[in-house]
Amino acid sequence: MAVKRSTKRKAASSSSLASTRLRKTRRAAPAKEQEQEQKQKQQPQRRAAARRKRDASDEEEDDDDDDDNDSDDYKGDKGDDADYSSDDDNDAERETSSPYTDNTLHQDTMRYLKDLAKHNDREWFHGNKDVYKRALGDFKTFCTVLQEEVTKVDWTVPILPLERHNLFRIYRDIRFSNNKVPFKEYFSVAFSRTGKQGLYAKYYLSVQAGDQSFIGGGLWHPEATHVSLMRRAIDKNPRRLKDILVAKDFYANFLDAGSASGRKPATGKKREELALKSFVGRNSEDALKTAPKGYDKEHPDIDLLRLKSYTVGKRITDAEMLLPNAMDQLVELIRVLEPFVSYLNSVVMPDVSLGEGQDDEDDEDEDGDEEEEDDEDEKE
Repeated sequence: MAVKRSTKRKAASSSSLASTRLRKTRRAAPAKEQEQEQKQKQQPQRRAAARRKRDASDEEEDDDDDDDNDSDDYKGDKGDDADYSSDDDNDAERETSSPYTDNTLHQDTMRYLKDLAKHNDREWFHGNKDVYKRALGDFKTFCTVLQEEVTKVDWTVPILPLERHNLFRIYRDIRFSNNKVPFKEYFSVAFSRTGKQGLYAKYYLSVQAGDQSFIGGGLWHPEATHVSLMRRAIDKNPRRLKDILVAKDFYANFLDAGSASGRKPATGKKREELALKSFVGRNSEDALKTAPKGYDKEHPDIDLLRLKSYTVGKRITDAEMLLPNAMDQLVELIRVLEPFVSYLNSVVMPDVSLGEGQDDEDDEDEDGDEEEEDDEDEKE
């Protein structure tokens, strides 16, 4: 009997100990889960902090308080300008040291972008940070003058603080990209009624070495409601857009692929055919493969209705960008673009105070009048 009682006591003790351990384990499990969840929540914050620390030196020039006098600071020391030379030993321009001017781009700015394309890494970038600042300062000053000229051409475009509202940063966002190159190989700027951001059509300029500079304008990847408005406008009155595309200067500068070869420009119906083909081709990357919902696939302007972007552009050579009258040529191209940009804005973001959006209302009134006349004829 004594042995049995002892055995029962041991069994009870073991069972009690096991229960105690189980309760402790159960209490500890939620705590561990909470700790793991907390660590997971903190991981993005830690990564973000690491990125901020890594890029802290990169973003010094983006501080608005320090940037107000960038242009003057970068261009003030002509001795430093003379010290910089391209790593291209065959560059014929490396010995020149022409002065900086507000309405031209300096050759050292283009030379810097050329070298950046060859050495697109953080070590080289930081090793040439002073040269970058001078090049950026030159581009800022050039764009300040250009902004004033754009406003003269299109008065709906206001003069805004350039760095905050118009200039694009040179640093690439590589978080979700397979291409881990840290820097853009060009300087770029955009002008619109709300600067580089916002829903309005824009004028755009990028400066890139290797004859890759670019000027253009339009709506690139607008939101779905604006695409719908463009399709409605094209469906109701395609002539408005077509007349802009076939205008002599617009076609010659932005749509005529044969103009560079000296081929005689097309006229009449042939020009319209080529203009539409070129415009659709330039915006075909994200275009629909079939007819959009609500439109017949046999619609006469189905190619335009399939589009989801509405842009044009023109490449500019390095030699053209460095000409003494480059500013005048850019402003003239902005002047050619203005009817196109204004048309797009009148469709997707009409300003009643400017008389925009009235054409559609007139069309609706005319349709309504015709319907009333038809009703009266039926009654008679």
